[in-house]
Amino acid sequence: MRMTIVAIILLLVGACVGGVMTLAFGWNIGAASGMVVGTQAGVCLAVETARRQGVMDEAELNALVATSIAHIRAEGESVPLQTEIDWVEDAAGCTKLVEQLDQ
Repeated sequence: MRMTIVAIILLLVGACVGGVMTLAFGWNIGAASGMVVGTQAGVCLAVETARRQGVMDEAELNALVATSIAHIRAEGESVPLQTEIDWVEDAAGCTKLVEQLDQ
C-alpha cells in the first residue's frame, strides 16, 4: 500500500514537472518566432520610411530588404517555426506587410 502511494505521488510530481517543462519550451518557441517576425517588421518599417522620404530608389530598397532578411534568416536558423513565417522578399513585400500592420 505504501509503495502504491509513493508511486502515485511520484507520478503526479513527474506529470507536473513535465507540464511545466512543456509550457516553457512552447513559450520559448513562440518568443523566438515573435522576435524573428518583429525584426522583419522593423526592417520593413525602416524601408517604408526611407521610401516616403525619398532617401533611396527602388533598387536600393530591394537590395536593403534582401540583405537584411537574409541576415535575419541566417541568425534565426534555430527557430523551429521558421518555415511557417511569411518572409518578405522585396520592398513591395514590405509595403504589404506595413499595410497589414496599419490595420
